[in-house]
Amino acid sequence: RARKCPPCHSACSEHIARMDGNGTIPGGAAQYAFTLWNLIIRPPRSTYEPSALGPAEFSVGGVKAARRDVRLRTKRGIRLSCSHFVPRQDSRREPLRKFPVIVYLHGNSSSRLECGSIVGQLLAQHISVFCFDAAGCGLSEGEYVSLGWHERDDLETVLDHLRQSPFCGPIGLWGRSMGAVTALMYADRDPKLGAMCLDSPFTSLRELAEELARSERVMFPVPSWLVNAALAIVRMRVKALADFDIEDVVPLEHAKRSYVPAIFMHARQDNFIPLGHSRQLYEAYAGDKELLTIEGDHNSERSEQAINHAVAFFRRTFRLGEVDLTIPPQLMDTAAQQQQQQQQRRDAMP
Repeated sequence: RARKCPPCHSACSEHIARMDGNGTIPGGAAQYAFTLWNLIIRPPRSTYEPSALGPAEFSVGGVKAARRDVRLRTKRGIRLSCSHFVPRQDSRREPLRKFPVIVYLHGNSSSRLECGSIVGQLLAQHISVFCFDAAGCGLSEGEYVSLGWHERDDLETVLDHLRQSPFCGPIGLWGRSMGAVTALMYADRDPKLGAMCLDSPFTSLRELAEELARSERVMFPVPSWLVNAALAIVRMRVKALADFDIEDVVPLEHAKRSYVPAIFMHARQDNFIPLGHSRQLYEAYAGDKELLTIEGDHNSERSEQAINHAVAFFRRTFRLGEVDLTIPPQLMDTAAQQQQQQQQRRDAMP
C-alpha cells in the first residue's frame, strides 16, 4: 500500500550533517598529510540500513511514486547500490510518457540518503530522481573515493543504464561537494546532458588543500613549504592506493569546456570550501549559467526556497510543458512490456 511520506527524508539531515565531517585538522606536516590523505580517499564511510530508503511505494504532492533499487557494475568492476524514484504511470488511463531524470551525486562522506531533501519537490513536478552510493560510500563496493576523478566514469555507467530505457527523458545532474565536482569533470564529455545544479564545488584539489592548511580547521597554521612537502607525500600515497593523481583533479579546467546549462549554488558561511570557489567556476564556465548564494555552511540542509529555485531551473532548461514527452506509438508496446517486467521484478522483491 502506498504511503504518504517523502522517501529517506528522515535520515537525510543526519547524513548531510556528516557529509564532509572531518573535524579539525591537527597541526604538523605529518599529521596534516595523514588527515589530508584520509580526506581525499578515505573519509568516514556513511553506513545505513536499506530500510532508511523508505517505502517502495508512496505518494508526494499528489503524485503516486515508486522506488526501484538496482545494482550496477562499473567499468572498474565495482557494484554500485542505486535507487530510482519514479512517478507511476497507468497505461490503461493515459498514454505512456518519458520522465525527465535528475541524477543526484552526494558528498564525499555521505550516501544516496542525502537526496532525501529534494526527492519530494522533484517528483511533485513529475521529474524522476536517480541516486546511488558512490564507490567506497554507503552500501556500494569499493575502498576509496577520488573526489570526482573515478566517480565521473562511474557516472557514465549510470547514464548509460538510464538511456537504455524508453521512459528516460532529458537528464540533469545535481551534485553536492564531491558530487558537484564529479558533475563538472564529466559534463564536458557529454553535451547531451540537459542541465546541472552544482552545490559547493571546488576549483582544484591542490588549491583546496592549501586553503585548508591556512584555515581555522588547522590547530596550528602549516607553513607553505610544509604544505608542499605534505602534498607530495599524499600524492604518492594516493597514486599507489587509489590510482589517480591529485594534481589532475582540477574542475576549473573542465568548466572552461562545458556548455551544459548550469546553476552554481554555494552557502555564504561555508568555511570548508569557501564561496570563492564557486565564483571562480562561475566566471570560467563556458555555458549558460546562474549563481545562487544561500544562507548556511558547507553541511547545512538546503532550504526549501533554494531547492525550489533549482527545481525551477531544471524545469526551464528541460522546457517542461513545451516539449512533448509522450512515447511514440511504435515504441509503446516495447515500453509497456518493459514497464510490466519492472513491476514483476518489484513484486518479486522480498
